[in-house]
Amino acid sequence: MPFNLATLPAHITTKFHHPTELLEREDFVLPQVYEWHAKKNPNYPLFMYQDGDHLEYVTYSQANRAMDRVARFVASTVGTGHAVSPVVALYANADTITYFVAAIGIMRAGCTLFPVSTRNAAVAVTDMFKRTGTRHVVVSSDTVLRQTAKDVLDELEAAGQKVVQLDLPTFEDLFSEKLDAASPLEGAVELPETFDKDALAAIMHSSGSTGHPKTIGWTYKNIEKWGKIPVNGALNVTGAIMGSHGTPMFHGLGSFMYSAAPCVGFIVAVFKPAVPPTVPTPDAVWQGIVATGTDFSWSVPSFIEEWSRDPEKVLHMKQMRGLMYGGAALNEEVGNSLASKGVSLYGFYGCTEAMMINNFHRTNPGKDWAWWEPNPDAEIIFPHAGDGMSEVIVLSPLDNPLPKTNTKIGDREAYATSDLVIPHATKPGLWKIIGRADEQIILSNGEKTNPIPLEKMINDDPHVKCSLMFGRGKFQNGVLIEPTEDYVFDPKDVKKLESYRNKIWPTIERVNDYAPQHSRIFKEMIIVTSPCKPFEFTEKRQPRRNNILKAYHDEIEALYKEVENSSQSDFDAPVVWDTASTLEFVRTVVQSTLRRDIGDNDDIFRNGGDSLQATYIRNTILRALREVNKDAPNRLPHNLVFAAPNISALARVVFSAVSTDGPSTSHTPADLWKYVEKYSANLPARPKNLVPRPAGKDVVVITGTTGGFGCDTLEHLLRDETVGKVYAFNRKGSKALERQRAQFKARGLDESLLNSPKFVMVESVLHDYDFGLEPALLEEIRTSVTHIMHNAWAVNFNMSIASFEVDIQSTRNFVDFALSSPYKQPPSIIFVSSIGVFANYNGPAPVPEASIDDPRVPFGSGYPESKWVTEHVMQNVAAKTDVHTVVMRLGQVSGDKPGYWNEKEWFPSVVKSALFQHCLPDIDGEISWFPAYEAAKAFAEMRHSPEPFLHLVHPHRALWHTVMAPIAELFNVPLVPYDQWVAALENSVEAGSAAEVEVMRQNPALRILPFFKAAKRPSHEREALGFVIMSTDKATKVSESLARMPMLDAERARQWVAAWKKSGFL
Repeated sequence: MPFNLATLPAHITTKFHHPTELLEREDFVLPQVYEWHAKKNPNYPLFMYQDGDHLEYVTYSQANRAMDRVARFVASTVGTGHAVSPVVALYANADTITYFVAAIGIMRAGCTLFPVSTRNAAVAVTDMFKRTGTRHVVVSSDTVLRQTAKDVLDELEAAGQKVVQLDLPTFEDLFSEKLDAASPLEGAVELPETFDKDALAAIMHSSGSTGHPKTIGWTYKNIEKWGKIPVNGALNVTGAIMGSHGTPMFHGLGSFMYSAAPCVGFIVAVFKPAVPPTVPTPDAVWQGIVATGTDFSWSVPSFIEEWSRDPEKVLHMKQMRGLMYGGAALNEEVGNSLASKGVSLYGFYGCTEAMMINNFHRTNPGKDWAWWEPNPDAEIIFPHAGDGMSEVIVLSPLDNPLPKTNTKIGDREAYATSDLVIPHATKPGLWKIIGRADEQIILSNGEKTNPIPLEKMINDDPHVKCSLMFGRGKFQNGVLIEPTEDYVFDPKDVKKLESYRNKIWPTIERVNDYAPQHSRIFKEMIIVTSPCKPFEFTEKRQPRRNNILKAYHDEIEALYKEVENSSQSDFDAPVVWDTASTLEFVRTVVQSTLRRDIGDNDDIFRNGGDSLQATYIRNTILRALREVNKDAPNRLPHNLVFAAPNISALARVVFSAVSTDGPSTSHTPADLWKYVEKYSANLPARPKNLVPRPAGKDVVVITGTTGGFGCDTLEHLLRDETVGKVYAFNRKGSKALERQRAQFKARGLDESLLNSPKFVMVESVLHDYDFGLEPALLEEIRTSVTHIMHNAWAVNFNMSIASFEVDIQSTRNFVDFALSSPYKQPPSIIFVSSIGVFANYNGPAPVPEASIDDPRVPFGSGYPESKWVTEHVMQNVAAKTDVHTVVMRLGQVSGDKPGYWNEKEWFPSVVKSALFQHCLPDIDGEISWFPAYEAAKAFAEMRHSPEPFLHLVHPHRALWHTVMAPIAELFNVPLVPYDQWVAALENSVEAGSAAEVEVMRQNPALRILPFFKAAKRPSHEREALGFVIMSTDKATKVSESLARMPMLDAERARQWVAAWKKSGFL
C-alpha cells in the first residue's frame, strides 16, 4: 500500500533510481549492486518494520554499511584472494534483516554463501559440510543451535575436517552509527573488487524429504537471473511493500528477496529485529502485514487458509495487491472462495535445481489463480506423460546453465521436475499441477507423504485388492480401498462399511505406526470403492491413479466437507465462561461425542476417539465460542483436540482462549515476565489480630499424591512421627482414594497407613479460589496447616504456557490461602519445579541452587516455562510477605521401591534394544538419577528448608558404566561405544519395509531415534547424554536422606531389569 508521506521520516525518499544499465553489464555482481544503491539511492528504504506505535526504515546506505561490516568480519578470518571461493555456511536463527545483510556480506567477502536450514539435524548438516568442503560457519547465539553446531564441528574434526566457527554479529553492532576502530567489523582488509560471474555465489540445499538434503550450487549468473525475474513482469513492484515476515531466509524464497529487491526496488517488510527472532505464527505474520501496510505478502498456503476463516481478514486481503504463496498447493476451495471475493492470489512455482518455473508476476490471475503460465525467461517443454497429462521439463540455457540437471532432451541438458500438469481447456499457455510422477502427496501445510510404501503395506491385507492414498492440498490424508472379490459390498450400507473398516483396521494401525504423524490414516478417512466403479489398472496391473482420483472426486470432496463442517448444536454454551463451567461444557461435549464417560485426564484417542470425532468436538466448541467472543476461535489451534487430547487439557486451552483479551501475539521469552507479574500482583493483606501458632506437630497439605512421586512422599509423611495430619489434595471426581490405594499396592507401600486417622483424602479443584471445598473443611485446614507441598502439575511438553495458567493459578491460590492463615507464622509453601527449567542453560556448572533470571533459559515449551514463572512468583511472594517459600527442582527418577521404572521413558527403551541390537551403549560419563522412594523421603524433609532453592538430584553421581555393565551381563551382550549403538539401532531394519512396523512395536528405542542421535556428549559440565550437572550443596545440608543416599549400583540396575521382566516389558 502506498507510503503515508505524512508519517514518513524526513530523510526517507520514495524515488527509486533503477539499476537498469548496471544489470546489463558483465562486470557487476549482486553484492556490488548494493554498493551502487548506497550511492544512487542512499535514503531509499530496503527494509521496514513496526516498532511499538511507529514504523522504522533501514535505507540502502545503512544496509550497505552493515553488509560491508559483515564482509570485513568474515574476510578477517577467512582471508581474501583465494583461487577458489571458500565456502562459508550461514547457520543462524536470526531476524530477517541481520540474516539478509550477513548473506550479502559473505558474498562481498569473496566467499561462497551456504545458507543452511536450522531445521536440519546435526547428521544432515555434517553430511552437507563434508560434501561442500565447508571450512567456516557463521552461527547465531541461541544455545540449541550452537550445541548442534558444536556437535557437527566435533564430528568433522574427528574425521579430519577442521571447520572454524564465527559468531553472527548482532543487529545492534551491524547498524551502529559508530564502532570501535578495533572492532572486527571494521577490519582493515582489502575486499575483492572483481568477481567471476560463472563462479559459485551460493550453495542452496533441498529439503531432504527422501534422505540427506542435496546441495546445489548457484553461480552469480544464476542469482542475477533469479533477481531480474520481476524486472520485465506485468506487475510493477517498484515501491511495493513485500511482506516477508514469514519467509525463511535460508530457503529459495529468502534468496529471491535479497536477489530481487535491489533489481526492482520493492521494500522488504519484516519483524522488528530481536534475539531470539519473532516466531512467524499465522497471527504474528498477519499483524506484521497489517502494521506495515503490506502490498504483497509471501507465505505458506496453510497461513492463507487460516486467515481465510476470518471475514475481517478477507476484507483486508481484498484491499492488498496480492497474496503470494509457495512450497505447497493452496486448498482449491479456499482459493476459489478468496478469488471470488476479489482477493488476488499468486502462486510461486520453482525449485532449487531449475529456479523459477512459472511467471508468478503476471497480471491478476482472478479465478484462474490455480493455473500458471511459464516463466518467459525459461525454456520449458511439456512432453506427454499419458492420460492427458504432461511433465514439466526445464531446458538448461547454454549461456547460463541450470544449477542442476538430471536428464537430456536431444543434446540439451535439462531438469525433469516429475511434476504432472494438465493444460487449461480454453486458455492456451496456462497449466495446472495435478500430481507428481513420483506420487508424492503434499498437504496444505507443506508436509509430504510418499504413499507408495504405505499403499504396499495396506495391499498386503487379505481383505484388500488395491489401495490408493489421496490428500493433495488438503489438511489430512485419506485412502481409497478396493476390497478383494470375497469382500465386495455396497459402501452405502453403513453397517457393512463399519464392519469392513474394522476388519482392515489392524493393518491400518501397522501403517500408522510406520508412517510420519502427518501421514496417519484415520478410520473415517477410509473410502471403500463402489462395485459399479472399480479401479482402473494399467497393463502392468498398476492402478491408474489420476483416473481413479478423478472418478472418486465427488466422494473425496464430500468426505472432506463432512469432516470440516461437522459439528453438534444441541449443547448450550455456558452463560459465564469460568474454569468450572468451561470444564463442565468441554466434558459434556467430549463424552456425548464419544458416547461414553471418560475421566478428565483420559486420552480421548485411547478411548475410542478418532479424527472425525475430534473435528465434531472442535467445531462444537468453536460454535459455542463464537456466540460470546468472535476473536476467541482465532486463538485456538486448528488441531485443537490433537494438541490437547484430554478433557482437562482441552478445557485449559479453551478457557485460555476465551479469557484472553485481544488477539493472540507471538510468544517471546520476555513474555514470561508478564505471567510473573500477573500472578504476583494484588497479594492479599494478612488478617488483623494475628495470633501465635500453637505448638504441635506438623500439618501438611500435599497435592498430587495419586501420581508416583507424590504417592511415595505421602507414605513418608504418614510414617513421620513429627507429622500430625496430612491432607492429600487430588482431583475432584477422580475416585482419588481408590486410586491412592491402588498406587500404594503397585509401588510396594504400606497400605494400612491409608487407614490412619492422620490421613485425609481431599478431592479438590486446585484452580478454584476455595479449591471447591466445603467451608467447614476449608476452615479446618486453614487453622491447622503448617506446610503446603505443591507437587501436582500437568505434564505435557506440547502445550503452550497459556495451557498451564490453571496450574500457575493453583499455586497462586495456595499463596492466598497461606496468607489468610490466622497465625503470625503462615504455612510454608514448597513448590516442586523441574530441572527442565535449564533447557537452554549455557552457564557454568554445577548449576547453583539459585534463581534463574534469564527467561531464555526455560523458553521453548510451555511446561518448563510455567515452572520458571512459578519459581519467580514464589520469589516475589517471599520478598513481599512473610510466607516462606521453597523451590525444589526435581531431576530424573529411576524407578520405584520394587524397582519398576516407567517403561514409556527413554532409558527402559535403551535397555530393551539389547534384544534386537545385541549390544548396549557405553558412555564415558556420569548420571545423577535417583530412586523415587528414597528421593521422596528427601522431599518430605525439605519442607523445613531455610533455603529458597534446592535441587533434588543424586548428590553422588554414578558412572553410566556402573549401571549399564550389569544389564549387559544379564543380556549377555557386549558394551559398545555410544555412536556404534546408535548406528546399529538406525540400521536394524530396512527403512520402509513392512517388517519395520513390527520391529518398532517391539523395539521402542527406534521410535525416539532422533532423541538419541541429538544427544549431547558428556563433559566436565554435562552428564552422560548431555544433561547439565547440578549442585546439591544446599539440598544435602537440608536433607540428611539426600546427603546419605547411596550411589546407584549394579544391584539397583538388576532390580530394574527384574521389574521389567515381571511386567512383561522384557
